[in-house]
Amino acid sequence: MDISELFYSVQGEGKRTGIPSFFIRTNFCNLRCLFAGGNMCDTPYTSWDPEDALNIGKLHIAEIISEYEKNNCRDVVITGGEPAMQKEELVELCTALRKSNENVYITLETNGTIFGEFANRVDLLSISPKLKTSVPFGTKYEKIHLRNIKNHEALQKFSVLKTEGKTAVQWKFVFTGEDDLKEIKEFQKQYKIDNGDIYLMPEGITREQLDAKRLQTIEACLSNGYNFTDRLHIIAWGNKREFRTSHCSTDCKNLPPNNQPMYFLVPEFVTGK
Repeated sequence: MDISELFYSVQGEGKRTGIPSFFIRTNFCNLRCLFAGGNMCDTPYTSWDPEDALNIGKLHIAEIISEYEKNNCRDVVITGGEPAMQKEELVELCTALRKSNENVYITLETNGTIFGEFANRVDLLSISPKLKTSVPFGTKYEKIHLRNIKNHEALQKFSVLKTEGKTAVQWKFVFTGEDDLKEIKEFQKQYKIDNGDIYLMPEGITREQLDAKRLQTIEACLSNGYNFTDRLHIIAWGNKREFRTSHCSTDCKNLPPNNQPMYFLVPEFVTGK
């Protein structure tokens, strides 16, 4: 698989906030968000050109499992980028994770534009549809973002998973302001989503930005019966990407040697350029 980074931290968003988790962040995304408040994609280093100096690159699934097994945790979060761009490998990864730990709890974070068999292999689908306020108007990514932003067929398939009893689903929207509510409600009606499965999350990649947007987001949740989710990792560590050393004994040439940076302490967000 094409991997950006592997790290052990706590889940910072959604219904499993605060749970220690092993994060598998994949490379590449089919969108390029630029939100109304001026914040770019929160992980631009995994997106179109993942050439970050700390990017891992190609890993065999067995090597990912080996790193997971070094951490005493049940939860695994597969995030990106857009993990579904490697949908065949996702099925293999989930199978290997369950073979490694029969009690593993797998969360897959996706923008909901690509559906696949992987959706039936995870415990929680955390779907974050992108609203009109995410379009990078005036940039070279505008047209492709608009072309990919909504896949009705995929969203329809995701939306029935809960009713079929196959997979838990949460729908997480970045909340930039009151103008988002009309679009969220239309989306909710179209895909028959329960209020209890919707989470609004304040836009922001710094503590100060979250502080400025938090109360408005909470009030929108209270007025509409939605759930509020904060961004715990930003509150705790800010928007820095920090690492701790890995003691990796594998011979995999794509992994750093012993005592070199491998695990990132937190999935911190950086400001894109």
